[in-house]
Amino acid sequence: MIQSEYDIKKLMAETAHRLYDKQLVAAKHGNISYKLSDKEFLVTPRGVCKYRLTPDMIVKVDASGKKIGGGMYEPTSEAKLHILMYSLRPDIKAIVHAQPNVATAYAIKGVNVDNCVLPENKTYLGVVPAGSYNKTENTADETFKSVLANHCAFLFGGNSAFAVADTLDNAFDNIDACEYYCRMNAVGAAVDAMRGQFSQTKSGSCCCEGTKAPAATAGPVALSPENQRKVDEVTAKILAELYAN
Repeated sequence: MIQSEYDIKKLMAETAHRLYDKQLVAAKHGNISYKLSDKEFLVTPRGVCKYRLTPDMIVKVDASGKKIGGGMYEPTSEAKLHILMYSLRPDIKAIVHAQPNVATAYAIKGVNVDNCVLPENKTYLGVVPAGSYNKTENTADETFKSVLANHCAFLFGGNSAFAVADTLDNAFDNIDACEYYCRMNAVGAAVDAMRGQFSQTKSGSCCCEGTKAPAATAGPVALSPENQRKVDEVTAKILAELYAN
């Protein structure tokens, strides 16, 4: 089914609202784009809150990022980056740039997500190190190109998260999944830390007693029923806070 340009703009606005409703962006942060052709692209405007975005605010730009036509809105300042990504991935038609809480924290802090909690992370959680993209020259290094070529979403070092796809709906799903897997990584890391803490106090040996903690063991540590209950309680609290609206 061939969509009209207005239908695409409408879907871009709906995608922006969904991003805001799921707390994947806040206020004026983030941006969305769609590739009409190799020479024309639709991008979200600069300085507009995503929950207020309407189809008439969407801006059309050419391959250099220059606005086509009139209108009061200017294209996002990251239009050129989106266009570069389209040139590097001819198979994609939509890009979503968002600031999900955990994914953005991971990107800013440079957290390594290679040790994945779920195998799906290998597809969603690519990492582009800070400095891999030169905004002044609008160029990307080989690491950026490799991550983009092999992932449908990635953490942008020192910044936030991007997702790419063949449709706007799939791009939204990819950024949503990216945040989900980052949350699972965060929960898994917290549980590992708690298990290590409780396993060290299991036999009554702990640093506060002046006793050397037991050596770490490879793989899961068997906990007493009481310590397992504590781990479960804290894990439930972490999950509740992560998914609270």
